[in-house]
Amino acid sequence: MPTRSLDETMAALGPVLDDFDQIARVAHAKYRGYDAAVLIELDARAQAACTYAHMSAEADRRLLGRARVRDLDIRGLRLWLFEDANAVVRLKKMDEDGLTKNYPTEQARDFDRGYDIPGLPMPPVRLTAGYLLDPTRTQFIRTQVARPIGQKRTLWCAAIVPLEDRRAEGHAWRDVTRQGSL
Repeated sequence: MPTRSLDETMAALGPVLDDFDQIARVAHAKYRGYDAAVLIELDARAQAACTYAHMSAEADRRLLGRARVRDLDIRGLRLWLFEDANAVVRLKKMDEDGLTKNYPTEQARDFDRGYDIPGLPMPPVRLTAGYLLDPTRTQFIRTQVARPIGQKRTLWCAAIVPLEDRRAEGHAWRDVTRQGSL
């Protein structure tokens, strides 16, 4: 698996960072647009599942058909392979460290640990892109990209700066890795 720095990885993903941000924001907005009587009945697991379904559909709209971008379904693990960036990405709800909190499938554990996954055509850097919500699970805080290095650790986590908040000369992302998170 490639070993690249946060800067190198995010630079390689530059052309799709705004898409990742919009995929997460649109999905959360669609979920929050449900009728209040429905929202009150859905627990955190259902919220994540509904939001994921919207993320997956928005990713299809934004990414399918792009040159050198492939979507893969490997035994139920949905991934996006960005060949030019030599990166494979899965979409998830995340905590502030870029970790996912659900009970992972065997494929998800293998993905996070960097183990071989039959069906991945090359050894790309493995990333998780997703969204962070406030403690009430109602307010969108940010879209982020993280580099998992096991089930309970990330090497780094970067927040995508929304296009409307960027200064002309600023970065499209910022490092939000907490000190001591390894």
